[in-house]
Amino acid sequence: MNYGESNSYQGGESNSYQGGGYEKPDASRVASYAKQHYQDNDDDDKSDLFGSVLSKVLNNGDHEQGILESEAQNAARAHEQVYTHENNVSSRDMGSAAAMQAFKMFSSNNSNGGGSSNELVGLAMGEAMKLFNKQGGSASGANQSEMLQSAAMMAMKLFMTQKSGGSGDSSSGGIGQIMGLLGSLGGGGGQQQQQQQSGIASMLGKFL
Repeated sequence: MNYGESNSYQGGESNSYQGGGYEKPDASRVASYAKQHYQDNDDDDKSDLFGSVLSKVLNNGDHEQGILESEAQNAARAHEQVYTHENNVSSRDMGSAAAMQAFKMFSSNNSNGGGSSNELVGLAMGEAMKLFNKQGGSASGANQSEMLQSAAMMAMKLFMTQKSGGSGDSSSGGIGQIMGLLGSLGGGGGQQQQQQQSGIASMLGKFL
């Protein structure tokens, strides 16, 4: 099953990352991207929901940090459970899985390293809504707000990691950069650490 391989997604907004900082996502633009991907053109309530969730994420300083090794591993596993095995997962994991799927599409549409945080966060939230509905919505026990916050937070961390550079293969775009950064985390660390990092890079490599 291919959740989220929607033809409705179109990139094109210029990259807002500049000089080691970034322009915080704009609620209206994020909502526009989310609704475009979610294929929801009429529900203004969703715009309010996306804006409210984004405000909570931006008030949490963690969104300005790159993705941690453990977070990348958990998100990759959640993505596999949802998109490969079609299993139900927690609201938080559903959001992380949606963000990873969004990053896959975002990187594909911006292979030259462009693209804005508005695009990626909006795409992640729209993808999360698709998963939410696919798995039965609130009736499934999923927490919509928690799921969307998780998707937005993970998307921001992926964006910050991508834009901070890295030693990955430039031909593989943002994924390659993230793989390179993950591989360099923690300095030395010996064979066990290298094997762990290699495993994470392998999981992320599935998105290429």
